[in-house]
Amino acid sequence: MTLPNTLRLNEYGFYEVIDKPSPTELSDYYARRYYQEGLTTYQPSYPPEELEHIEGKLRLRRWVLEQLRPETGAAAPKSFLDIGCGEGWALAHFHRQGWDVLGLDYSSFSVERFQPELRAYLRTGDIVEQLAQLIADGRSFDVLWLDNVLEHVPDPAALLRQCRALVAPSGTLVVEVPNDFSALQNYLLEQGHIDRPFWVVLPDHLAYFNQTGLRNVAQATGWRVAKTLADQPIDLNLLNSATNYVMNRAAGPGAHRARLEQDNLLLRTAPLPAVAAYYEAMAGVGLGRNIVAFLQPV
Repeated sequence: MTLPNTLRLNEYGFYEVIDKPSPTELSDYYARRYYQEGLTTYQPSYPPEELEHIEGKLRLRRWVLEQLRPETGAAAPKSFLDIGCGEGWALAHFHRQGWDVLGLDYSSFSVERFQPELRAYLRTGDIVEQLAQLIADGRSFDVLWLDNVLEHVPDPAALLRQCRALVAPSGTLVVEVPNDFSALQNYLLEQGHIDRPFWVVLPDHLAYFNQTGLRNVAQATGWRVAKTLADQPIDLNLLNSATNYVMNRAAGPGAHRARLEQDNLLLRTAPLPAVAAYYEAMAGVGLGRNIVAFLQPV
């Protein structure tokens, strides 16, 4: 595989962009352009099957968190920090469960669109600076949430260290990142099923994790991996010319709809322990378009 000349393999074993934006450039991009100019995959509105998919994944991850959390009594307060909360789906989900929630983002644009009732629980501005202030204030949280955020920041290790300073002793950090440069993706390139590493998305993604790279940087910053889940392996469609959405963009919507239906069916009909085991096994063999790691402090 020929590596794009914009990337390098770093000491943790994941690829990162060589020339990274400055903090000012990054803040401007996400505060003024990312949502407002439609530069994200987020949508102005979502059909029912998408909303079911979002809620189902949150329900599954909350169940995993409950299995990892020590017994503290039903009345014990639970605090939740969503770093880069985007449209606020996780913020809303945990708020409905009675958790004390706080969201951080560069912009209030998407929370105000989708969760206007939660605007009071959102702080906007440079995320690194906001985290530094929370650390200075002596705050700690039972659950920290990094949902498709770590790949966007110039220094993932520094962000994980900040999270380590904010997690409660028995708390958990949930990290979701794309599963990039996976064995399947490398095979697809080598066998000519695709003609480019489609997952390299500049300037949005500055880091490209697989499980090894994510585990290495987590361990180096004071975390252990308690559990890893994958999600539906949509990239398997690329083995079939009839569903290869990279070489034929018209196949993309159908592949995405099938992905939603498969996940929604499982989450609607199967017990959560079995669904979690299914996705954990999938992660174990390196499949899944995304990786969801549950990290706990060491």
